[in-house]
Amino acid sequence: LDNICRFVEDPLGYIKFIMPWGEGELADCQGPRTWQAEILAAIRDHLQNPETRFQPLLISVASGKGIGKSALVGMISQWAMSTCSDPKVVLTANTEPQLRTKTWPEVNKWFTLALNEHWFNLEAESISIKDPTRKRLWRMDRIAWSENRPEAFAGLHNMGKRIVVIFDEASTIADKIWEVTDGALTDEKTEIIWVAFGNPTRNTGRFKECFGRLKHRWLKFQIDSRTVEGTNKEQIAREVEDYGGEEEDHVKIWVRGLFPSQSSKQFIPSDLVQAARKYKALAYESLPKILSVDVARFGDDQTVIGTRQGRKAMVLAKYHGFDTVQVAERTIEFILKEKPNAVVVDGDGLGAGVVDQLRARGYKCFEFHGAEKAN
Repeated sequence: LDNICRFVEDPLGYIKFIMPWGEGELADCQGPRTWQAEILAAIRDHLQNPETRFQPLLISVASGKGIGKSALVGMISQWAMSTCSDPKVVLTANTEPQLRTKTWPEVNKWFTLALNEHWFNLEAESISIKDPTRKRLWRMDRIAWSENRPEAFAGLHNMGKRIVVIFDEASTIADKIWEVTDGALTDEKTEIIWVAFGNPTRNTGRFKECFGRLKHRWLKFQIDSRTVEGTNKEQIAREVEDYGGEEEDHVKIWVRGLFPSQSSKQFIPSDLVQAARKYKALAYESLPKILSVDVARFGDDQTVIGTRQGRKAMVLAKYHGFDTVQVAERTIEFILKEKPNAVVVDGDGLGAGVVDQLRARGYKCFEFHGAEKAN
């Protein structure tokens, strides 16, 4: 017990100490793989720094397949449960079968391998300390997420102790679950660690945003399967060749640990969008100016008014909750200000009302119908 207490803030040292490396099932392993050790060391450095210890640590890992993600889930869980009293550890995955048949058995394996395996009760949906007076407080739970029941992820607070949240195959976990989990990051004087693992199968959603819009909040790792010990490099090379090379989305996702250029619902690939954002339009001033109006239909969508002149595109205004009369009035204001050569309005749904309003007031506009055939 005294030896284990030395590793309260050092998961890397703990895993090296507590696991029977070089013996039995770990006969061919002398310690965690290099990338696993880097993440365990990052947790150590965060906890050992007084300025960051009680600030949430958010780690996102996008990788190719076969690198040992579930093994690291097991290591982090075993350390979290063994070196703090009354910790709260929660694990979820993209699907209930993934959680039940793949991730959870791997977690159980690492608890069984550890020198202190006798400390814990390993059950179908939870792991708890054997002390009957503490098992309700000192526990790890696997929870299958449901977008319709996000409240299952509420109540993760554990003031003054330790919270560890682990997402496996995070790319396809609904944004709503991420949002509810955000609420667990507010306890003071609490060790809070949130780790999201996954193959980067989708270029939209919160997992992607860990490497984009929210990258300043997350400690990010993108791992190529070919750089990891124990992966079959010859088979991976054949796969890269069979799927057409390094830039193919299959290779980006399953080998390189990169997000795909294009999602299944996306018309314009993300890499082209990123390149366009860096482009500086020149000599567009003498070209025709087009005013466009994209009318919001429902929910969180916004009505957007913008212009395009040659290769120069600008968003002029965004509105939420406006009716067709209000949108028409704002459009007329921009017609008078921008003096466009043409006005194009999304004429489907509520947009038809905006078209009618403009024409009734004597303004010419072209209707755009996205689902129609080209002429």
